[in-house]
Amino acid sequence: MNFFNNTRALTGMTIASLLAVAPWLTGCSGDDDSSETSHGSEGSGGSGGTATGSSGMGGESPTGGSDEAWFAVPTQVYGAEFLTSTSYVPLVPSLDVSRIPLDDAKELDGRASARRVGDWLFIAGSSEPVLTRYTIDEDGALHEDGRLDFGNYGLPEYFSIDAWGAVFVNEEKAYIFNGSNGSHVIWNPTTMKITGEIPGPDIVQEGYNIESVAVVRGQRMYRIFTFLNYDTWEFLTEPQYLAVYDVEADELLDLVEETRCPQIYNRPFVDENDDIYFSGWVWTPGLTLTGDYPKSCALRVNAGEDSFDPEWQLNFADEVTDGREAGMLRYLGDGKALLDVFHDERVEIDDDTDAQELVNTANWRLWTVDLKDLSGGPVEAFDYKAGGYTDVQVDDRTFLMVPNADYSETTAHEMVDGDAVERIKIEGSSYQMLRAR
Repeated sequence: MNFFNNTRALTGMTIASLLAVAPWLTGCSGDDDSSETSHGSEGSGGSGGTATGSSGMGGESPTGGSDEAWFAVPTQVYGAEFLTSTSYVPLVPSLDVSRIPLDDAKELDGRASARRVGDWLFIAGSSEPVLTRYTIDEDGALHEDGRLDFGNYGLPEYFSIDAWGAVFVNEEKAYIFNGSNGSHVIWNPTTMKITGEIPGPDIVQEGYNIESVAVVRGQRMYRIFTFLNYDTWEFLTEPQYLAVYDVEADELLDLVEETRCPQIYNRPFVDENDDIYFSGWVWTPGLTLTGDYPKSCALRVNAGEDSFDPEWQLNFADEVTDGREAGMLRYLGDGKALLDVFHDERVEIDDDTDAQELVNTANWRLWTVDLKDLSGGPVEAFDYKAGGYTDVQVDDRTFLMVPNADYSETTAHEMVDGDAVERIKIEGSSYQMLRAR
């Protein structure tokens, strides 16, 4: 049985949300610490949403107490042949442990995603469009502090508050992305009220899923719209759009078609110069190696600009990886980045090779890349592996979350002086790690 298709069919996940490779790929990792929509009537949750209680907080962000640290590491454990799954959200007081136990973890159906906003921890399961807000006491106990239901907005079956499903601007503004039509539901994390909606642009392609990811820089949100069909494994090279939003006015400012690099909905990053980088996933290299699909590459929105730099394009195979296809460019700092590279010299590719089966083989290797001189090479700590990884930044530490071949266990490696050091193991497929308190 195929992991991607079975899991998505039974849980409603897209591949990106499933593996967040960040999809493990694909969520609240890294930057997170940094049809028609159906409207409901006005209610306690605002325009069509439903909110419950604030535990007497009066909408105020909880403060005070000790500085006792707690970290959340959500993980998804699959049943036989990936037909079922359960997520766990363990809280641990330190990341300097060899294994994170799940004995006392919060349990959710499907795939869990989590985000921290101020002193609150928000958690959602993939099976219903509801997010729950928690406070955490000194002993690491979770206390529910409000719920918000987005069920009246025609959201897709799979719900997530990771980087593909939600954008958190600040403690008083956040967006839930509606992948059915490209719209955004506006809500307030402090009051737990839905406050409005940004209509989607008229870009729906019949027969194709909308895949999208966004990043906020200053008062602008930059969102990629691209299209694919999971059932036929068809990833459209065009149309693809860069949408620019004003997060103060909650409006779409510009929508520009961009076709130089296909499917660039991997989690983008902003470097020290305030430049934004977009790149593709690990799915399209199989299409390139077995057909005439375009090569993978990355594009950049320069600081102070609201469109892609027409003069900058990083072609992985031609400029960095000695002819190998690659994806998932992610930033380490000081001009250095990570890149997942497919070593096609290890496999025989002919006219009968299936693109999806090809990228599912353990022939990927993590490289570091210097974005200034375009030099690069494998990270010696990692052998060949399944495609995908997630980088997460917790305080001043960077970890790489790498699953094993059957996604039954994830190992977190810490990047230290340019090398990866094995640190933590956790059962299941984990793509998030964040300070929760």
